[in-house]
Amino acid sequence: MQQIPLANLVQYVSPKWLHLLKEEERTQWIVLKNGIAQVDEEDLVEIVEAVIQEHQKSPFYH
Repeated sequence: MQQIPLANLVQYVSPKWLHLLKEEERTQWIVLKNGIAQVDEEDLVEIVEAVIQEHQKSPFYH
C-alpha cells in the first residue's frame, strides 16, 4: 500500500489533469493498493472523479 497526495499521482500519471483540481482536492490523500506504477490514465480518471464528487458534497444542517 502507498499513500500519496492526489496532486503527486496526477503529476506522475497525466499532468494535463492537474488544472482541473482545486487546492483542497490536490492535497487529498489517496491510498494505492498496488503502488503508483500500476495506475494508468483510466484509473486516474476514476480517482479524480471520486475526489471531486466527494468535495462537492455539502453537509446537511438541521
